[in-house]
Amino acid sequence: MGYNKIFFEKVFSNKRMERYFKLYPQDEARAILHYQCNLCLAESFYVSLSVFEVTLRNALGRELEMMTGRQDWYAIFPNTPGLTNLNRYITQANKQIAGRHESATPSKIIAELTLGFWVSLLNSEYERILWKDLRRAFSVYAQKAEAA
Repeated sequence: MGYNKIFFEKVFSNKRMERYFKLYPQDEARAILHYQCNLCLAESFYVSLSVFEVTLRNALGRELEMMTGRQDWYAIFPNTPGLTNLNRYITQANKQIAGRHESATPSKIIAELTLGFWVSLLNSEYERILWKDLRRAFSVYAQKAEAA
C-alpha cells in the first residue's frame, strides 16, 4: 500500500500535515518525504534530549533537596506562596505511579516529573523564590567555561 495525502492526514491529522502539503501543493510525494525527513531529524535529537532531561532533573533536584533539607522537597509546594501552582505536576506524577500500583517514593516522584516541570522551574516567576538556590545546579559548567 502506498502512502498518500489522505492516509497521512487521517493518521497524523489535517492540521499537522497542512504545512507540508501547502509547501508542495503539486507534489504529494515530496510533501510526504519532507514530513518523513522531519521525523528522522526529530529522532536524531532523542538521545541528546534524554541525556539533557536526566542531567537537568538530577541537578535541579539535588539543589531543591539542599534548599529544603528534605528528599521530598516537592512536599513544600502546596504551602509555599508562589509555588502552589507547581503542585499540579506532583499530583500528576503521583497518579502515574499509583496507576502502576507502585509506592510513591521521592525518587519515583522525581523521576516521573516531566521535562516541562523542570524547565518551568527556570521561568521568571520563580526568580525570587528558587533561582538563588537553583543557579548552583549550573555552577560546574560555569566554572569550566571560565577556565577554558
